[in-house]
Amino acid sequence: MKGTRAGLWALAVVALGVLLLGGCAQDDKIYVSNITDGHGRACTFVYTARDGSVGGGEGRDIDVSQLDCEYPPAGRMPGRPTTQPLSAP
Repeated sequence: MKGTRAGLWALAVVALGVLLLGGCAQDDKIYVSNITDGHGRACTFVYTARDGSVGGGEGRDIDVSQLDCEYPPAGRMPGRPTTQPLSAP
């Protein structure tokens, strides 16, 4: 599990670098979230949120860039859901 977590953080850091080099606007906020889906898999994803108009109206634009789900090891339960902002390097 430790190796998987380190791999997920490395994936999140790479995704952050790609997003930053890809020209994200300064008002973009990048987050990494962990959830448990309806099948009991622990899922981690990175998303970018931008306030502003969506389709001509007010709203928030959210783009999920990475998604990874795995079943926990036998006898273990996934942790509680979390969301943390990723700060620029």
